[in-house]
Amino acid sequence: MDQKQKFNEWKKSVSDFLGKDFWHDFQDIFMRDWPLINLYESSSTIYCLIALPGLVNQEDVRIFINHQTITLKGHVNYPVNGYQTIHEEFSKGHFERTIELPHPVYQKPIDAVYKKGLLTLILKRIQDQEVSEVVVIEDENS
Repeated sequence: MDQKQKFNEWKKSVSDFLGKDFWHDFQDIFMRDWPLINLYESSSTIYCLIALPGLVNQEDVRIFINHQTITLKGHVNYPVNGYQTIHEEFSKGHFERTIELPHPVYQKPIDAVYKKGLLTLILKRIQDQEVSEVVVIEDENS
């Protein structure tokens, strides 16, 4: 019996003893970072594909771009009325995730679109030659 099977049997035993809703309160502890994000790059852009099922309004997600990181904050909900949860893998409720980008980017995305549960961001990379060096000069009056 592998570890996953052992864990599932243990989880079922605990659920039988403490009730099926017991795990719902602890799901965030066992879930990996969310929302799930794929990053792709070209020589001039970074393409971000972010899975956000259950986003009702685009206003429910806030995106912060800061040089070499993206932070996503928001809220998702997909009510299933009249049913009791048996198994749940989609996260819901408040989320916040920061991800490091492989290159510095401009703060304003080239494109930001939400369609069919996926948020797509296209970010323009800051090229090395665009980074300026500050030259400090000596004050001759000192």
